[in-house]
Amino acid sequence: MERMLQTPPAVVERFINAADNRDFDAIAACFTDDATVEDENRTHRGRRRIRAWQQEGRSRWDYTIVVIGGEPAGISEYRVMAHLSGNFPGGEADVEYRFSLREGLISHLRIN
Repeated sequence: MERMLQTPPAVVERFINAADNRDFDAIAACFTDDATVEDENRTHRGRRRIRAWQQEGRSRWDYTIVVIGGEPAGISEYRVMAHLSGNFPGGEADVEYRFSLREGLISHLRIN
């Protein structure tokens, strides 16, 4: 993972590092109990489902995450732009992670 342009909230950096290292327990620990993730037209609710979503995706595809930049996106929100490359269809993709934060954890993540 390359460094973001601005220092991100600690939980955002933990999430990116855990995702890059395929540490599914650490990924789940970044989220509130009632968190949601929106990715590929699906919504995953709660830590258990969020962990399963990451584990399932990483078992199907091998990819690297290169952070291009990050910035605050409002009160309690942070946006990360990243480039993914791997063996998924198309092989490369630019994505935006939009994090909503509550009490030092991620309460919502939307990936576009």
